[in-house]
Amino acid sequence: MSETQSEHPQAETPPAPNSGLGGLAHSIGTRNLWLIILTMPAVFLVAVAAIIAIFGKPKKDEAELATPVVVEDVADVNAAPADMAGLALAPGEAAGAIALDGDRLAVRVSGPDGVVVVIYDIVKGEEIARIPIK
Repeated sequence: MSETQSEHPQAETPPAPNSGLGGLAHSIGTRNLWLIILTMPAVFLVAVAAIIAIFGKPKKDEAELATPVVVEDVADVNAAPADMAGLALAPGEAAGAIALDGDRLAVRVSGPDGVVVVIYDIVKGEEIARIPIK
């Protein structure tokens, strides 16, 4: 060995610090990583388009099953409206939950005497029943 080599040993370069993803860019190459990042969405779009092309259109039998069902209206639309006096609540009562079924309306009424469910016939415009809840 010569004196110059022993006096100036080659300085070893420190290993490059791992940057993001455990040094993935260093191990597979930055150019390859960018290629993967940029082509992945295109591959995804092609795969989705292929799935839609293959499975997207329903068969004729399935299309017939998906036809809307005609619902028959049971309420007489042409019936003359009864005297619409409205819902009568006593002072201090408050209407809560309301449910409509055909021409019947159920209203939960909270008041000083407790809670009751009042059933109205909306075609006749009258109260049918008052059911106390204990």
